[in-house]
This record gives sequence, C-alpha cells and structure tokens, in this order.
Amino acid sequence: MKLTSLRAFEKHLEGAAPNHFSLLYIIFGKEAFPRKEAIDKLLLALKGKVAYEEPLLQVFDGDRLSGKEFMQELNAFGLFSKRRTLLIENADKLDKESMASLESYFAAPNKSIFLILSATTFHRGTNFYKKCEKIGIVLEFAEEKPWEKERSIQEWISTVVKAEGKNIDSQCCQHLVKLLGTQQELLSSELQKLICYVGNRTSIVLQDISAVIAPVAVETIWQLGEAVFRRDGASALAICKRLLLDDLSFFAMLRQLRTQFQTEFQVCTIMAHGGDTSEVTRQFPHMKGGILERHVAMAQGYSMEGFKAGLLLIDEIELQAKNSGLDVSFLAELLMVKLTLPIRSAR
Repeated sequence: MKLTSLRAFEKHLEGAAPNHFSLLYIIFGKEAFPRKEAIDKLLLALKGKVAYEEPLLQVFDGDRLSGKEFMQELNAFGLFSKRRTLLIENADKLDKESMASLESYFAAPNKSIFLILSATTFHRGTNFYKKCEKIGIVLEFAEEKPWEKERSIQEWISTVVKAEGKNIDSQCCQHLVKLLGTQQELLSSELQKLICYVGNRTSIVLQDISAVIAPVAVETIWQLGEAVFRRDGASALAICKRLLLDDLSFFAMLRQLRTQFQTEFQVCTIMAHGGDTSEVTRQFPHMKGGILERHVAMAQGYSMEGFKAGLLLIDEIELQAKNSGLDVSFLAELLMVKLTLPIRSAR
C-alpha cells in the first residue's frame, strides 16, 4: 500500500495499533526531516506502552551494509525480546546483492522483525520497489512546488503548535515562513523556543515571534535572486559575499535561490504558453499590482532557456559543494558569475 502524506501515515498507524502493523515500511523523500519525523512516529507506535529499549532497535547504513551479515540479522530470533526493529538508512545505496537478498526475504519474512527502509528516492519501475509496495507500506514524500511547499509548511506549523496545546493563527504561520523560510528542521527548533517562551499562555501571537525569532536573511536572498535575474553580476557577487560573511549557510542560500528560480520559471512558462497576468495571480495569489509586474518582467527577461540552465547549474554547484572539497566561497562566486552571464556566453 502506498501513502503520500504524514497525516495518512498517522491514520494507518492508528488503525494498525497494536497488533496489525506491517512487517515492512518504506519511507522515502528528498528531504531528511519529514522522513525522520515519520520514522519517529512509527517507532513510537511500534513500542506501544512499553519502554523502547535500545537493543530492540538496530540501525544500519545502506551504503556500508554487508548483505550477508544483514540477512543473518533478519533471519535471527531475539533472545531477550519477542520483537526487534531493523532500520536501514540510505536504503537506496544498497548494492545489487543486498537488494536481491531482500527480495527473496520478502517472500517469507521473519515475523519477529519490523523492517524499515529509509531513502531519498526509489526507482518505482524496479521489481524491488514493486514487491515493497505489494507486501509493505510505502510512504513517499513527493517534492512540492514552491507555493505548495509554503502552504503545506504553514499547515504543518499549525499542527505542531496544536500538538503542544497551543494555538497559532494563519497570519503568524505566514510570518514565520517569511522570516525563516520552509526548512522544517530550522522551523521545528524555533517553534520549540516559541512554545517555551509563551509558557502557560494558550496562543502564540506576532509579538511573541518578534521577541524570540531572529530572521534568516530571506529578504536579502530575494535581493540576490533579483540581481541574478537582472544579470547584474556585480550586485549578485556583493550580496552573495555579504550573506556568507553573515554566517548564512551556503546550502540554505542554494535552497532559497532554487526556490526563486522555480517560481520565476513557472511565471515564465505561463507567459510563454500564451497565459496572461491573471493566470499568474491564480497560481501565485501574492503576486498582484507592482509585485506581479516585477515578477513577469524578471521572468521574461531571464528567459526559459536561462531558467533551465540555471536550475541545472545550482544542482551541479550543490553537488560539488558536498563532494569536491572545493571552498564554498569559490563555488559561490563561480555560481554568481555563470548565472549572470548572457545566455550565449554562459554555455
């Protein structure tokens, strides 16, 4: 069975408790935080009212896993507990031998073991994935468009606050996203500060947010994006360097820049396919009047080809930052130069 939201997954866990959980759970999506949140809820549901002792949970890294040793674990029976839970992180990195062994295991799984596979992605066309979907519970966090992400994050903020016995209105949720962006790990940390700050009060208000939350430089990042879309290399370099000097994470900057590119690309696509400004506003309700005119002008000026090349370049630079060992200040400067070159020169 396949699920596509945390709420649907929670409903499954409520219905499955205490004796009808699946022996196999596959949880995957690009972002680590929602995967971890789902796994934590699953582990909590599996333990029920009994304290979850450390020996009952074993965690493995799919990138380093020995297929033979792991199969021994899967087929072993616990001496001190009736049931065990085995979690494979980075399950998409499992080698072919381990995948084949697991496929065989699925035919006759050990009923004393809950197996959880966590990954950024799975190839849906493989026999492995099809067997997982057939015999287990698959939770996929699909990548959202920027405006969908903002809406879902605001709903998530409200849910988190409500679970703590507090209330927060939509205006406060929007303000938090404006201040901090859509990164759930950061938002979760700041929400805990807010909840502690309000104490016995039942509601979080804008004044609480102003008192507790230090804004991430989102506005300056938007200025960076606008400089890029104008192909103003000097301004883009200056803003980029200032952001890094202010201790903004390079990867946070890349995430925000990618979001801007995706939004403007969508605007450009609408206009290029014969749409008008009213259609843009339907897709992005906050774009009206002068704001709408500015976005349309930037999108059309940067061009479809420019957005496609820019998104690929951002992904390429992020990969280099993670794997090459090159200094991020050099990579940031390289990115700004390439993004602001005229499209013919940038090739």
